[in-house]
Amino acid sequence: MQKGTQVPPKGDNETSDQDANVPADGVPLTKKPITKLVITFYDKARCTQKTAEDGLQRSLESPTRSFASVFAEIAPTYEKQSYQSLAPGISQAIYITSDSQLLHFASLRHTSPITNFEAKHNVELIFDQFPILPQSTSPRPLKIALFDMDSTLINEEVIDELARSIGVSDAVSAITARAMNGDIDFATSLKERVGMLKGVPTTVWQDLQKTVTIATGARELIAGLNRKGVYTAVASGGFTPMAEWLKGELGLDLAVANHLLEAAPTEEFPYAHLSGQLDPAFPIVTPQLKQDTLLALAAKQGAAMHETLAVGDGSNDLLMLGTAGLGIAWKAKAKVQVKAPMRLNGESLRDLLYLFGSEEA
Repeated sequence: MQKGTQVPPKGDNETSDQDANVPADGVPLTKKPITKLVITFYDKARCTQKTAEDGLQRSLESPTRSFASVFAEIAPTYEKQSYQSLAPGISQAIYITSDSQLLHFASLRHTSPITNFEAKHNVELIFDQFPILPQSTSPRPLKIALFDMDSTLINEEVIDELARSIGVSDAVSAITARAMNGDIDFATSLKERVGMLKGVPTTVWQDLQKTVTIATGARELIAGLNRKGVYTAVASGGFTPMAEWLKGELGLDLAVANHLLEAAPTEEFPYAHLSGQLDPAFPIVTPQLKQDTLLALAAKQGAAMHETLAVGDGSNDLLMLGTAGLGIAWKAKAKVQVKAPMRLNGESLRDLLYLFGSEEA
C-alpha cells in the first residue's frame, strides 16, 4: 500500500474474520454453549456370575459403532465426535449439537429404534446431555450426587428388617412393596408401617448396623465422587439412625431421613422401644422432600441442575430423578424403570463412575 493511501470503510456486506465469529447477538461463537451428548453402552451380561467365570466379557465396539446409523435417523442434528471403550462391556459414544431444539431422551429411549437396538445387542443405554463451551475438553460437570438409601446404597429395606425383629415382617413388607411400586401414597404407607413397629427395642439399630449390607460398589462409587469434589448425600424414606450410620461408613456429606419417636419402658414393653410414631417435629421424607433436598443442595452449592445426579430405585424417588440433570433408576422396580429418565441394571454401583469417563476407584 502506498504511503498516504487510505483504507475505505467496510461496506454493509463486508466483514472481517473476527466479525465473522460474532453473531448479531454480540456473543462470540467460541463463547456460545453447545450441547454435548454422552451415550454409555452397558453389556447386560457383563456382570453375571457365568459371564465372569467363563471369561466372556465382550467388547462393545461393534454394537456401539453400529448404533451410529440408528442414531443418525433419530437425531440428524447431533454430530458424532468420538467413540471410546471404557472397559470390557462398557463403551461410550460422544455427540454434540448446536441446535436449540434438543431431543428429550427420557422419552426417546422408549421408542422402537432404541428398544430394538438394546434387545438385539443385549445392552442398556444411558443418554446424558449437558451444555459445554466449544472446544471444551473438561470432564462432565458434576457438583451434587443425591442417593436413595434402602435397596440402593444398601441391599435391604430397613423398615422390613425392623418389622422382622418383632415378627411382623410379612405385613410390613407387603405394604413396602406396594409403596415402592407407587401403588399407594408413600406418607400414608409409612405411617401405617411405623405403627406396626411399636415395641421394637431401641437397641435394634446397633444390631442392624452389624447385619445390613452395603451395596456392591457403593463404597467405590462414593469414594470416586468424593475425589472429584462432588457433594454426596443420601435422602431416605428410611430412618435417621441408619442414614447417619451410612453417612459415616461411606463418607457422605449429608444424610436426610425420617425420625422415629422412642418410648421409655412400660409394663407391656419393659425396655426402651420404638413408640410406633414418627416424630412430628420433623417432616416426612416424601418424594417432594427428596426433590426439595436436591434443589436446596444445588442452590447452596451453586450448582446448575445439569450438574446434579440422582440415583434411586422406588417410586418415591421419581421426582428427584426427574429433576436431576442425570436421574438413574438403579436396579429399580419395574414400574419405576419405565417412568424414570434413565435406568441401569447391574451388579456394582461402581459402574456409574463410567458415566463420567472413567471408573477412578
